[in-house]
Amino acid sequence: MMNENTVIQAAPVIPNDSGQQPLPVGTRIEGFEIQDVIGVGGFGIVYKALDPMLERQVALKEYLPALLAQRIPGGAVKVREARHKSTFDTGMRSFINEARLLAQFDHAALVKVYRFWEMAGTAYMVMPLYQGMNLKQYAENHAAPLAQEQLVNWLLVLTEALEVMHSQQCYHRDISPENIIIQDSNDLPILLDFGAARRAIGSVSQPFTVILKASYAPIEQYAEVPSMTQGAWTDVYALAAVAHFLMTGKTPPSSVGRLVNDSYLPLHKRPELPYSPHVKKAIDHALAVQPQDRTASMALFRQNLQTETQDILSLYDQVAHAQPEAQPKRFYPTKPMNLWGSVIASVIAVTALVMAFIFVSNVPPMKENADTTKTAVVQATVPSSDTIQIGPALTNNLDPSFQAVIDKADTSLTIQMEQTTLKIGQDLLRFQLESPVSGFVAVYVRASDNSLIQLLPNVRVPALAIEANKPMRLPPANEPIQAAGPAGENQFLVVVTEQPRNYGHLNFQDHYGFGLIHTDPAHSGAPIQALEGISPCTNTSCNDRLAAAWFSVHEVD
Repeated sequence: MMNENTVIQAAPVIPNDSGQQPLPVGTRIEGFEIQDVIGVGGFGIVYKALDPMLERQVALKEYLPALLAQRIPGGAVKVREARHKSTFDTGMRSFINEARLLAQFDHAALVKVYRFWEMAGTAYMVMPLYQGMNLKQYAENHAAPLAQEQLVNWLLVLTEALEVMHSQQCYHRDISPENIIIQDSNDLPILLDFGAARRAIGSVSQPFTVILKASYAPIEQYAEVPSMTQGAWTDVYALAAVAHFLMTGKTPPSSVGRLVNDSYLPLHKRPELPYSPHVKKAIDHALAVQPQDRTASMALFRQNLQTETQDILSLYDQVAHAQPEAQPKRFYPTKPMNLWGSVIASVIAVTALVMAFIFVSNVPPMKENADTTKTAVVQATVPSSDTIQIGPALTNNLDPSFQAVIDKADTSLTIQMEQTTLKIGQDLLRFQLESPVSGFVAVYVRASDNSLIQLLPNVRVPALAIEANKPMRLPPANEPIQAAGPAGENQFLVVVTEQPRNYGHLNFQDHYGFGLIHTDPAHSGAPIQALEGISPCTNTSCNDRLAAAWFSVHEVD
């Protein structure tokens, strides 16, 4: 079956007696002139059209479900039988809702909607015209296994796009190779066909019935019981199934069949596949049959795909010592950003952005004060050929806001740093975190200019989970930290909470995706309350331990 969206293909042959007969070439609809038919699907038709006002070609999508309605003389659409009117109207409302949703989202891997309207008994939407082939066609045209770098890059882009949707409680629920197009212009993916996308509100678990693609649909899409609700994990399964198809040439077994007899052979047990173990395991985890065993969000899926940070970070090392044109590249062009002076800088590639944080201080000698028992010692681990120069002691003791969190913590974190003195414009900050409890990580920085910012979580990494006693390399591989000046000292607070915390009380001001915490000059020096966040266990019985530690680094010219 052909896509209902904007994949460019030859016009299909339409039977003369089809009630779904496309509008003739040359027809004008709201100023758009139809030039060709792109595709015909069960729920509508997509045309190539000309927008004469802006002198550009667009994709014009018409709602026309073949089983419910037909074209009548004059070009209007009419329901075949009166008993289908309610179903037709419900579908058209869904079509319009889809257009509204897509118009709200802003991500380069999500299809955009320019306009939508109702007329002639049906509805229309106008979208960009993307040139390319879908992933199924791409796989058919490329016999060799997809290179790991390309696979992971595509998956990272798609997880980011889906995360934008999920932040609005909207889930795609129909991800498949046919619904992802690889653009000819830049070799980047676009996620299409949101016909199954629905907004999930409150506790409504199964508001709509969808047509499933068996190999890509998780078990909860078949179930109609409250214990099998759909969510971000539903799209995680489908996207992982797409990855499985690209890696092996075959789809995973049906999730329903796996309930009875799980014949799925884990990818990490297939040495013949030319992919790193961490990538294979990330896909395996995302394809767990039971939702509770599966990767829960796109952020976690993306993190798992990047778990093997050493190779990625060594790539950044090479970049730090290379010429500007050799900067590492990411996926989409972004405007350069002038970030909070001594705290954040941008590493801009020719075609894309890698976000960098900036830090400024060294590990000072521990000062004896009233309460240092809970302040974790930061250990520097560097090659013996390097010399760690201890910078001057901090002018003041630990930031009061940080000390307040340290005082509340029931245990400490272990932090090992690779370098404690960073050269501006060259060195990257990297440290290893180990926690005695499993939970969620938050990182703050108090800059030398006295600004206070939450680095993690942020809009790009909305949740960062850590396992107990399992070292984690930070910052995340897709958020490299580079020293960019000015020279000076900054303090950092690292917090792990057993449950995800609410930070709404901090009233973050968006600062290029990070959370800038406003401080009242009249109360300068007063601690900011509850940087550790508000626990969900405040009014319920649950466990929510708190672990914390602080460190500082020194930037030099």
